[in-house]
Formats: sequence, structure tokens, C-alpha cells
Amino acid sequence: MRHATCYFIERTSAAGITLSRDTLLRWQGELDVSLVNPEHHFGVQAAAVAALGELAGRYYTCKDNSTCFTGLVERYVSQLDNELAATRVGSAYALSVLPGCVLRPFIDVLIVELGQHTKVLKKSDLSLAECRVSSVKAIGNVFVTCEPNAQQRLKIYDILLECLDDYSTDSRGDIGSFVREAAMEALRKINDHVIKQEPHIVAMTLTKDLKRKIVCGLVQQSVEKIDRTRHVAITTLHRFVYLDIELEHHDVLKVAVPPIKDGLYVNGTFSDAAEYYNASHVFTREKFNRSMELIPCSTYVKSLMRGLVVTLGGLTESLVKASSDAFVGYLSEREEYQSIVLDAILSVMETDQRNDRVIVPLFKTVELILTNIILDDEIGSIFCVRFIPLVKKELFKCGNVAKLLCVIDPLTNCLQFTNSKPTLNQLMLLLCHRYPRVRKRTADALYTALVSYEDLIPDADRVTGIVEATVWENPNNMEKLREERNKICEILQLPIPKLVVGSKPKPAPTQNTEQFDSYSDLVGRVGY
Repeated sequence: MRHATCYFIERTSAAGITLSRDTLLRWQGELDVSLVNPEHHFGVQAAAVAALGELAGRYYTCKDNSTCFTGLVERYVSQLDNELAATRVGSAYALSVLPGCVLRPFIDVLIVELGQHTKVLKKSDLSLAECRVSSVKAIGNVFVTCEPNAQQRLKIYDILLECLDDYSTDSRGDIGSFVREAAMEALRKINDHVIKQEPHIVAMTLTKDLKRKIVCGLVQQSVEKIDRTRHVAITTLHRFVYLDIELEHHDVLKVAVPPIKDGLYVNGTFSDAAEYYNASHVFTREKFNRSMELIPCSTYVKSLMRGLVVTLGGLTESLVKASSDAFVGYLSEREEYQSIVLDAILSVMETDQRNDRVIVPLFKTVELILTNIILDDEIGSIFCVRFIPLVKKELFKCGNVAKLLCVIDPLTNCLQFTNSKPTLNQLMLLLCHRYPRVRKRTADALYTALVSYEDLIPDADRVTGIVEATVWENPNNMEKLREERNKICEILQLPIPKLVVGSKPKPAPTQNTEQFDSYSDLVGRVGY
């Protein structure tokens, strides 16, 4: 019944029938109740938002009806802090459809309040992605309808760009992707609005630094692992690149994001689901091939690699194959850009320290490079000199088994370059790690590396014999394992690691066994 009532209000408002003040107030009250309806599967809240948009757009723009919406914005803003998620979502969506004449007197308050609600301020907000999505859409509406000044416009842009880094997860997976997609759609909407303004307003709003941040954010999203998010990023980036504005490396961007062919998209989306799924595989391979053209662009290469490493080190086989084929093929053919890519990877590793979402797949990407691309010894040695200290910082007091296992193969592959002692030092620490799986994996990888690079490592045969003869996964005789490890250090003329005696470990807290049945636990243990 509520859905039918909202539909009636929407259609009647669209018809423009003259209504009395009492009727408007009564209808507004009905919509306010429907806006906070928690039963999303009946579509009541969505119908109420659509009806409010028609009602406000038709009647609230008239000064004679100003008393009908007195206190409306303040009420919706106050409800953004409500404990009920449905109330918060409905209030934010209501603000996203109100006309500018209603919102304009409160623009500063709206920017602050909505900006706060696009972030995860406390742990309980983590899973409320829809609340953040609705706030993002509302703040985009504020920009388009309220004619903000230059300072307010920049604040809104900063809020939306910050939303592009929302990677929050819960039992459903990467729910932050919904926020990132909403932010990109809001950016596309406000960019289209800005470009229609006077040239001096465009120049004042879209500064060189802001345009760089927008393109960098969209480039990163356009090569990440979620297909739906990549599609939104590519269409938004395409729209921005072909606006009548100047961008850094504009010609290269037009190569990476070519004009969209007629028939492939309809208003920025695929015309139907069947066409989307039929075209997505070919489109993905083509997109990654074209994205590699941005590697020579110093402005965008770090953002490109920050998104690409997550895809290259992911779990989706078809996506990993498409991205790795394009990446390895490009660097194999254009060796002059190998050092640029390696520098960008190291820069990402420095800025994303302890961020397992990026670091774990980054280790897999380094392994991909070292095993599939022939690097010059000088380039590889310079890379290892910077890579090993960063690995040491990353593994300090690390208890994440997935990360520890992922770093072993990149380290052993670094042995192919000269000055391998820093790498061997780190491997010696892992060889007697407290986790048996880590010790076993390190021993296996070290054995393979010693056989492969025996010409580069002195006394490789003696070390190989010790590694092969020792049962490294034995959990009951760590003293014996350390003695064997120390023998290897003496042969290789490495400093013997010293055992650091720490405080008595605290007993692990009891855990609810139900958590091991959740999707989030599986994702966490796999390291995806």
C-alpha cells in the first residue's frame, strides 16, 4: 500500500495538478514515513525517493509553498545520525533529490554533514555501505543544484576523491566498491555540470592539480579486479578525457581510452545484460592492453600500478591472465620502461605499508616480473637494494601467513642478481620462522633457487645438501633447525641471526566457531 501511495504522489506531482497547502503537508508526511521504511525488498523507500523528487521539484520551487518545506532539510540532516540504517539511508536519499532552492541556505552544513557520513567513522559504520552511497549521491546533488562557491566546490571534490579509496569489507566482500562507484558517477555528473559554466569558472574549479587527482583516481579504478567497478571507472574516465579541457598527457589518455564505438554503450552502460556478458571478456583484454600505454606517463604510472597489482595478484583466473598477458607483453617489448614500473611498485609499497589488500598481491606481481621478464642485472640489482629493506619492514612482527608465504618466491627470485647477501639474510630469518609452513616453503624455494643460480652463489652445492637433508617443518626441534641454518650462514659468510627473547605470549582469545563459516574469514585466511 505504501508503494502504491508513493507512486500515486509521484504521478500526480508529475501531472502538475494544483494542490492545497494541507495536501502538500499531508503528502510530505506520508513520504517521510515511507523514506525510513526498512523493507527494501518491497521498494517502498525507492518509490518514496522518486515521489519526493517529483513533489519537491514541482511544488517546492514556488515561494507560495515555502512553509511546506520549512525545517525539512534540518530534519533530514539530523536523521543522518539515527541509529537505524534505513532512516539514515532514506534521509540522505531525500537530500539527493531536493531542489536547489530548498538546499541552498544550508549548503555549508550539508557539505560538512554529508562529507562526514561518506566515511567510516567507527567500526559499526563499516558494513553500512548504503548509508555512505546515499550520502555520496546527496553531496553530488548539492554541487549541481546549489551553485556552490569555489571553496565549496573544491571541498566537494575532495570528499568524492577520498571516497575512491573506500575499500571497506565485511562478510559480503568488498562493499566499499559500491561507494567508489557512486563517487565516480557523482564525479561524472558534476564534471558535466562544471564544463557548462563560463570558461573562467571552469578554469577556477578544474585546476591542474584537481584534474590530475581525478584522472589518477579513475585510472586506478579502471584496472582493479571488480568488473562492474572497472566499467564505471572506464566510462567516467572516457567522459572526462573527451571534455573540452586540457589534461596532462592528453594524447596518451586518448590512446588508453579511445572513443567508444556506436552500439557498444547506451548512455554510458551496455544496452542489455546479454551484450555486457558477451562483450566483457574481449573488452577486458582490450582494456588492459590499452592501459599499458599509460606506463610512460610519470603522472599516472603510480596510480596505474596501485590498481594493477591488485588485479595481477588476484584470484580470478581469467582476469589474472588478461592483465598479466598485457603487462608482461608490454614490458618484454619495451624494456626501456622496466625501471619506471619497478620504481612505481616500490613507491606503492612505501605508501601502502601494512596494507595487506595491496601488499600481498604486490608480492605476487613482483614474482610475476622476476620470473617472466628478463631484467638487466643493473636494473634488477637496484630494485633489490630498495625492495629488501621494504620487505624487512613489512615482515616485522608479521603474523599473516598468507603474506609470509607470498614474499618467499619474490625473495628467492632476487638471488639471480648480484649482491644477493641482503636477500639471503632475509631468507635465513624465514628459514627458522615460528610457522612450520613458512619454514617448509622457504626451504623448498631456496633449494630451487640454489639449483637455478648455483653459478651466482658460492658453495651452492654444500648449502643445497643441508637444505635437502633437513626436515624444516619439524615443530619439535627448533634448536636443531637453528644449528643447520647457522651452518648455511657460515658457508655463505652471512651474519648469524640472533634469537630475540620476547615477553611471554598472551593466550589467544576464545573465538566463536561460527566465524570460520563466514565468507570474510575465508577471504582473510586466503589473503585475497
